[in-house]
Amino acid sequence: MYLRKGEYTHPIGEPQIAISKRPILDRGGIPVAHTVTWAIQGMLLGSGQADLDAQIEAFTAAYARQNEDVVLLLSDGVTQSQHTLKVRDTRGGVYVTQGPDFPKGDGPEYATRRSFAVQLSAEVPVDGSAGAVMHFTETLSTSGGGPRVTHVETALGFPIKQHLRRATTYHAAQSGTATGYASYPNVPPPIFGQANLTQAPSITRRSPEWVGNQARNFTVSWKYQFESAYPLFGVPHATP
Repeated sequence: MYLRKGEYTHPIGEPQIAISKRPILDRGGIPVAHTVTWAIQGMLLGSGQADLDAQIEAFTAAYARQNEDVVLLLSDGVTQSQHTLKVRDTRGGVYVTQGPDFPKGDGPEYATRRSFAVQLSAEVPVDGSAGAVMHFTETLSTSGGGPRVTHVETALGFPIKQHLRRATTYHAAQSGTATGYASYPNVPPPIFGQANLTQAPSITRRSPEWVGNQARNFTVSWKYQFESAYPLFGVPHATP
């Protein structure tokens, strides 16, 4: 089989390729993407130092170029196998993340052969993961509604309890944070409606993280403040 990176093709059977996938999970433990790694090692063979040096130059130039397709071809040199890592299928591209390394220096190294090792990595989204929510949490706190009392201290005796209000205003605060994999998630609506808001909602969007040349993990946070003459009963949202 042949390994092709961009326009560079390794000789047939030259490299050994180990492919690993590490899942990237959403808040429910479901994969939204995989970090795919190709660990490639092999040996460049030449008829002499000059020939070998030219092969090393072409090899290092090929792996100095980032964001190129990597394809394992069948022995006819044309048909693609099931093992491909194409830029269009990734989030952010395909990048050389280690090497090229030349880990050996003994025997005929750099005389008629040169051992090499290189690693490529990419993030490959799962189909349908564009709207995935990586993290979501919301808090609802309530207070007020009961009487308001105070205590007046006296010069010689015990403090005297005084009732200032028989009933007080009900207050509630709704706040939370959510992170979307490929875009900002929707902000949940106010639990107690627009009519009970004391001011306009506070919405904060944080800049996303970057993987290669694309962004991911878009985080938004929100806060609502409510007041009412009547009890405010509710529970926080479980999803955006």
